[in-house]
Amino acid sequence: MRLAPDVLFSSEVPIMADSASRPDAVTPVSGRVHVIFDDAEIASSLKALRLERQGGAPLIFLPLEDVHPGILEASETTREDAGPGVAHFYTIKTLTADGADEAWYYPYADGPYAPIRDMLTFAGERIGIEVTEV
Repeated sequence: MRLAPDVLFSSEVPIMADSASRPDAVTPVSGRVHVIFDDAEIASSLKALRLERQGGAPLIFLPLEDVHPGILEASETTREDAGPGVAHFYTIKTLTADGADEAWYYPYADGPYAPIRDMLTFAGERIGIEVTEV
C-alpha cells in the first residue's frame, strides 16, 4: 500500500496537544515500512512507529539503523514542536538528488513521545511511504 506523502507528512501543520480532545498517541505500524526518496528506497523497517497527533497528519518514525547508510547529512536546522520538543534535521543525499531538511528526529522526546526519541521521520515532495504485509 503506497501512502501519499502529504497525507502522512504535513510538516507545515504544528503539533497541538488539546486536552479536550483525543490525546497524541504513538503506536506500532503493522507490516514493513519502506521510505522512498526520488523513486529509490532509502529505508525499510519492521520496527516503525506512527505518531498520531492533534491538528496534524500522522508521522511515521523509523530507527536510524533501518536507514541506508551514508545518505544523511546533519543540518543546522532545528524546530520546536509542541509535544515531542526540539526537532533536529538531516539533509538526504543520494547519487541522484538532495533533499534539504527532509528527515528529522527528536533527541529529547519524553513522556508519551519517548518511544520516538532518536527515531527518524521523513517529509518532502519526493518522499513516499509504502507499508507492505510481512
